[in-house]
Amino acid sequence: MVNKRRIPEFKRTQNFTIGDFDTLSALIGSFGKLVTTPHVLSQVSDLTDLGGKDLATLRSYFGVLVEKVEEYYDTSAALVTDPLFARLGLTDAAIAKVSAKGILVLTADLDLQLALQRRGLDALNFNHVRAMG
Repeated sequence: MVNKRRIPEFKRTQNFTIGDFDTLSALIGSFGKLVTTPHVLSQVSDLTDLGGKDLATLRSYFGVLVEKVEEYYDTSAALVTDPLFARLGLTDAAIAKVSAKGILVLTADLDLQLALQRRGLDALNFNHVRAMG
């Protein structure tokens, strides 16, 4: 949302294209609401290795986005009891907990997608969407 031209150059997004961004934006726009966890938000915030004007713009946009999403919270103590924590970590355990409430998860992480589907939960892998064009 800050600078599409950086997508193929930025280390965190270089596996994606500007077209992927447009596809993702359209896909997200088709959902009624966005749901997240504090763990996901923290990771996104920490992974924004930008400088200068782009960082300021991103932080401003991120603040607006956080105010609009629905945020679900489970204690870390509860999340570490999920067997998924041992395999995939705290953030993915939090995502699994939210998914169990009937919320579709959109991810590019195949391990997470498969783990959720093995539990009978809804998960859509963005890489499969990309492949369909």
